[in-house]
Formats: sequence, C-alpha cells, structure tokens
Amino acid sequence: MTDLKEWLSAQTTDEALGGAIESMAAAGAEIARVLREAPIAGQTGLAGSDNVQGEAQKALDVISNDIVLNHLRENPAISILISEELDEAVNMSSQGQFIVATDPLDGSSNLDVNVTVGTIFSVLPAKGGLLQRGTEQLAAGYVAYGPATSLVVRIKGETSVFTLDAQGTWVQTVAAARVPEASGEFAINTARERFWDAATTGYVKESVAGETGALGKRYNMRWVGSMVADVHRILMRGGIFLYPLDSETISRGGRLRLLYEANPMAWLIEGAGGRSTTGTMRILDVEPSDIHQRVPVILGSAEEVKRVEDWYGRG
Repeated sequence: MTDLKEWLSAQTTDEALGGAIESMAAAGAEIARVLREAPIAGQTGLAGSDNVQGEAQKALDVISNDIVLNHLRENPAISILISEELDEAVNMSSQGQFIVATDPLDGSSNLDVNVTVGTIFSVLPAKGGLLQRGTEQLAAGYVAYGPATSLVVRIKGETSVFTLDAQGTWVQTVAAARVPEASGEFAINTARERFWDAATTGYVKESVAGETGALGKRYNMRWVGSMVADVHRILMRGGIFLYPLDSETISRGGRLRLLYEANPMAWLIEGAGGRSTTGTMRILDVEPSDIHQRVPVILGSAEEVKRVEDWYGRG
C-alpha cells in the first residue's frame, strides 16, 4: 500500500514542499495521541484565555498550537506560521520557502463530548507575502481525529486520503476522493435561521419541502459543529456545507476564517470535483485583507452549490 512519503514523491519533485506537508502530518499524529489521552491527563476544559477572535480557548487549542509550532520550527523550509490561536504571524526561518496557515484544532468545543475534531492547514509560497488568494496555495489539507485518524491532502492534482496506522504511518486509503455531483444532504446550523438572508432561507425551504416540493426529493440535514467533521463527510459521500453571511455576522464579514479554514477546504473540495462559493464569488478568488479575515463559506457537491448560487443570483 502507498504511504504518504511515496505519494509525495509521486506528486511533486519539490522535496521541500513535501517536507512541509510531512511536518504538518507529524504534528497531526502527535495531536491524535494527545487527544486520545487528554481526558486521563486532565487536559480538557478551558485554558482561561481568549484567541485573537475573542473566542475562549480550550486547553487543547493551546497544546495543539504548540505542537504545530514545534514541528514547523524544526523545518527550515517554513518561513512564517499563521495560526488561529496567535494574534500575529510568527517568523520561523529567514531562508524558508513556505508560509503555513493553520487552525490547529478546529471544532474544539466538541472535545469534551468526544466528537470528531481536526487540524486544517494551507501551504503558500513565502515570496507571495502574507495575504494571498486561495488560488496561490501550493498544498492544503486537514487531519480528522475520529474513530480513525485521517489525513486529507492535495497538492495540485487530486485530493487523497490517508489513515494513521498502529505503527504511526500514514497509509493511503483513498487515492482520488470524488464528491458526488448531487446529494440529498445539507449541513447548516438551523438555530441561526432568524439571521439568514433570503437566498439561504430559500435554499433550505426548497430542500426540506421533500418529495412534494419543487425538487421532488427528500433531503436530510446534518450538522456536527466541527468544520472538519462536516467537510470530511461531504468529501466522502456528498452534500453541502453552509456557513453563509447573515445579519449577525455581516459586520465581521462572515464566521469562518479565509486563510486557514475557507481556502484550504475549498482547495480540497474542488480537487475532488466539488464547488465552493461565498454566495457571490468563488472562495479561492477572494483577495484577503487580513490574516484573520472572515468570509461566508458554502462548499460541497457541485449541483447543490450551484443551486445556492442560483438563489443568490435572484437578487
């Protein structure tokens, strides 16, 4: 079976880029071990501090950030780290070729109830500076910590899935993931319905109308509250993830961060044949204005995303 190192050799001749991905994979393997033992070690609960977004940090948010930081510091190819948990970008190696943008522990509010969480990362060329569009990404990926620990990664071609085995090796389990073009599932936080815009309301109402509605088929709603968990499900079996702009998040530009959440997930989903949008434009084409910039995020099965875009097109 193909392991991560073999796959990287086949995907790129740039050993330094492969090494950057391996550094994040090694950090993910260490985080997986820490998460398994966290309840025993007493590492659950709040850390007593807030991140730059004003969100209460879990103890494991801080620990996971430190793990990523330590692994990237050992790699001279990494120039700069951008992290959800750090106010400012961190300079690493003056000779580094890459910027890594990461959410070290996405969905950490689910930790205390043992629900899948993850690490998201994006690799960008250092010469492009801190603020680059998603189309400039050299690679992106996430690690999903669930019943199995999965690494999903894409360089320029297809999106591949690896599973961490008992010996700590990342073994390829899906060579080329494909998001089904159509689906009968959507993921959205329905508790926010009172804030939705007309396009989101129209899409959801049309979906839940079922067999007697205009679409003539039944939909199911799925919402984990961990972006990695929801996107991984969509990657493997189809569906659509929606965190649209609404009346409460409009002043901030959205809920999810562009550089280390929206862009890497859009990169992976598009590499698997899916589609991404803010509602008005492709996510990967958004010009960033800040390292912690927020944007609306809608991505998944191409037909479903297109249907949301059509709703936005109605004005």
